[in-house]
Amino acid sequence: GRYPAPMSPALARAWREEVKAVVRAGRDPARVAKVEKRIVEQARSDTFKEIAEEWFDKTKGLWKPSHGDWVHNRLELDAYPVLGSIPVGDVTHDDILTLIRRFEKRDTIEIGRKTLRFVSRIMRYAKAAGKAKADPVPDALDAMKPKPRVKHHAKLPTARLPEFFGKLAASGHDPVTKLALRWTILTWVRTGESRFFVPGEIEGRYSAEPVWRIPAERMKMNREHLVPLSRQAVALLDEIDALRIRNGSEWMFPQVLNAKKPISENCMLYAVYDLGYKGVATVHGFRGVASTLLNEQVDANDNRRFDADWIEMQLAHEEESESRGAYNAAQYLTPRRKMMQWWADYLDDQERIAFLL
Repeated sequence: GRYPAPMSPALARAWREEVKAVVRAGRDPARVAKVEKRIVEQARSDTFKEIAEEWFDKTKGLWKPSHGDWVHNRLELDAYPVLGSIPVGDVTHDDILTLIRRFEKRDTIEIGRKTLRFVSRIMRYAKAAGKAKADPVPDALDAMKPKPRVKHHAKLPTARLPEFFGKLAASGHDPVTKLALRWTILTWVRTGESRFFVPGEIEGRYSAEPVWRIPAERMKMNREHLVPLSRQAVALLDEIDALRIRNGSEWMFPQVLNAKKPISENCMLYAVYDLGYKGVATVHGFRGVASTLLNEQVDANDNRRFDADWIEMQLAHEEESESRGAYNAAQYLTPRRKMMQWWADYLDDQERIAFLL
């Protein structure tokens, strides 16, 4: 063996048998050793960062650009400082623990868990490419603090809806903000889906079945979403569009001081806060108000009036089961249209009560 670590007789005999087997196969033992050494050196030269960038380039086309940016930022800000310079085949359980402690120290457990899922995918990619022997993330992840309890968006009790609409009508907020709030509540969409709303997304505006077709790139689940419009939504749309035309904007909800841009991300939320509902209600929370209310509706025979699938489809939620999501392509447009008309009529009633208060 090589000094100063001599090879034991047992290991020497085992090595001799390996070499003899190579010779019997008609191969040159010295050449085989050189090839194996080169493979090992090549594997060691592929750092985690190099393999991660290779994986990212091949994967990013599957995501929305905004999500791809988020993933890459997390790798650059958290994963690379800890793992980036380590040969990918040498990343160990202890290295992953060091990364975990980084997130725990900042108390960003949920972001940490999401980042580690991508680190795990990179390690599995390296394993498949022959650059690593194992993915150490799953075992190390058990040592991470439990993820915090989900904090749901504050939602207004239905009994306070008349009060809310009364305050909104009497407020001094600009008309665009008030219309954006009413539209978002009426259609159950997320704030970002309203912000970047443009006229061309409305189909059959004055037909019997008007629809708002929101493109996939604006949806959280990256799939096109159809919103059946109630009579009240179409009437509100006329007000929105008239104001947009006066402002000379391409956006249905343009900024007051710069009509070339849509309203800001927090414009509607701050309006809700200004009405006195900070900590009590959020724009997103109105989706929860609608969902809870409609899930509780029953007919004279105590049967549900609105199927849970219709409600989840209207909220554009991801299917809990991947296989169910793959096969359940039903849009439920007809029953959803009736459901959204019921919601619009209900909101009308709340506003009428507001004027009586």
